[in-house]
Amino acid sequence: MLGACGSSESKLDTGRVQRAVAASILAQRGLHTTVTCPSDVPIKTGYTFTCNAKLDVGSYPVTVVITNSKGHVRYENRAPLIALNTGKVEHAIAASIAGQRHLNATVTCPQEVLQKAGVVFTCIAVIPGNSKRYPFVVTQVDNHGRVRYVGR
Repeated sequence: MLGACGSSESKLDTGRVQRAVAASILAQRGLHTTVTCPSDVPIKTGYTFTCNAKLDVGSYPVTVVITNSKGHVRYENRAPLIALNTGKVEHAIAASIAGQRHLNATVTCPQEVLQKAGVVFTCIAVIPGNSKRYPFVVTQVDNHGRVRYVGR
């Protein structure tokens, strides 16, 4: 028996799907994401694959289902996409520095962080008049936005 290489099967334009998912997340959540999908997806009704929407910190999986032979798709994730309120984290770290060291610091964290237990990121504190940057490693302890941070 002989086999043939290649396929006559049409492939989905996953670049179009990536742009649509990113635009949907921006419109619904106000978050700028970079979405990546597999590149070699056949156009087959019912075919399911996963794309990933990357935030500044964290990645959100999006399930995509091809709904017809023309390549129309439906996408979703039943878990809500929630960004951590990093402004509160910045304020908490600055307040800790003020309370412990009596210094007024400006703290900057990544702005779009997936709110999910176990996600780790770094915020930077700067003291006015001092060019040194002080990193704080922040770990999310639950899915409700509670964090723990440690200065390094």
